[in-house]
Amino acid sequence: MSVIIKSFMGIFFFALVIFIGTGLISYQTDVNRACGYKQDVIQELQNSNFSPSVVNACIQAGADHAYEVTIDIASEDGSCSTYTQGHPAVSTADAITAYVTVVYKSRLPFLGIETSNSLRGFAR
Repeated sequence: MSVIIKSFMGIFFFALVIFIGTGLISYQTDVNRACGYKQDVIQELQNSNFSPSVVNACIQAGADHAYEVTIDIASEDGSCSTYTQGHPAVSTADAITAYVTVVYKSRLPFLGIETSNSLRGFAR
């Protein structure tokens, strides 16, 4: 009888480790995707010289991936403009740098944990 109980306990703990391990891999995948997207946005902004159409396209693409993208663009005169999905870019003629923030959600499905995290970076 004790062998049956030990066997079921072993199977239970093995399954628990598998589910938690799979959840952690899924969580890290969410983080890596968001980090890669942030780097892509920074590269696109730098390559386009902060073009308003590229700024809006990056924000829209982030929304399509369930990311909240905020781009703060600093101008040569010292002013700063913030662009989000609700406030699209119109003119970025004298932009010198951009501060990119990507807010994403990560989940551990087996444990029922969902967190909202943010990544930040600069484009020059």
